[in-house]
Amino acid sequence: MLIFTTPEIDAFWREACKATGIDPTMTHHAGTFAEPRKDVHVAFIDELAGMARDGQKRGTAHMQLHFEHEGIRMREAGDCWIVTTVAGTPLCVVRITNVAITPFIEVGEAFAASEGEGDLSVAHWRGAHLGYFKEQCDLWGHEWCDDAPVVCESFELVYRP
Repeated sequence: MLIFTTPEIDAFWREACKATGIDPTMTHHAGTFAEPRKDVHVAFIDELAGMARDGQKRGTAHMQLHFEHEGIRMREAGDCWIVTTVAGTPLCVVRITNVAITPFIEVGEAFAASEGEGDLSVAHWRGAHLGYFKEQCDLWGHEWCDDAPVVCESFELVYRP
């Protein structure tokens, strides 16, 4: 995920807080659902952001190693996330409702469906995430294993202009 802070995002956050009654001082961040890589293109990442804005996407997954490697605090239930495009344009605000750390091979059908991608099956989810997660491991010098811990975040849409 790419993390952003810009005047446009700050203004979007203030607007969202005013419209929804969210406390503007609460924990939040702004960013994308993934980082552009050879197997993940900008258009796809922006499509994921649009799916969250439209309410179709209600979950996302990251390798736990990603948070450790990048020094990013893992989100917690109640945190808000300003979902952006790769260019940093804010599209919506979601609130994290649940965070579960699950071995890759044990991610279930319900969570896979919440991601809103493909045919919503866990088979599709595994196929779509495996290459991306393996590539991250390669970049960070870690060996991939099927029981690698995955941070499964569920969220609800709380604001879209």
